[in-house]
Amino acid sequence: MTGFESKRQAAQAKLDDEADTLTIVYQRGFADGKRSAQRKPLTATTIGNMMPSTIPMEHDGALMEFARAIEAAHGIKEGT
Repeated sequence: MTGFESKRQAAQAKLDDEADTLTIVYQRGFADGKRSAQRKPLTATTIGNMMPSTIPMEHDGALMEFARAIEAAHGIKEGT
């Protein structure tokens, strides 16, 4: 094996090792992010504050159901 080939192999081994390290770090960060994303349902007051004041009171129930349906579609539930 020539000096060039041994240097090439050493460089390739270093690249492979760095790629493995980056993969491990990425996966660990992804898992940490998933754990920290504790999503909780909005309170009725918060939902009410987001609704425009021009919406008549008789539509409040339907809008609340709509907000809860969005939370359910995204898997947001109490205690998660």
